[in-house]
Amino acid sequence: MTRQQPPNRRPALTIPLKWRTELATHAFDITIGLDPVSGDAIEVFYADGQRGGSQLQHAIQDACVLISLLLQHGVQARDIAKSLSTMPVHGSPEFATVVGVIVGALQHHARENA
Repeated sequence: MTRQQPPNRRPALTIPLKWRTELATHAFDITIGLDPVSGDAIEVFYADGQRGGSQLQHAIQDACVLISLLLQHGVQARDIAKSLSTMPVHGSPEFATVVGVIVGALQHHARENA
């Protein structure tokens, strides 16, 4: 697949997310870049919420880069989500990593815009 380069100017949406583990809840914000015609997510960026320079901040930033590349190569969020791990957190299945939390937010956005 060839990468679809996002347009220079595009709408965006910043949303708060929480990654829950058995020991803690980590809050952070992402910005979803949207296709100006379809409204589909075409990229995602870390926006804020973690201590600058922390390992988690870097992990979220790297996850956003990789997810954006997958989206720009035509992979749908639902297909990414199927391949990610989950684990029980306080008795309910949750994504095991921040990668899953971000992809879950993209899936939610896609359902709202369907």
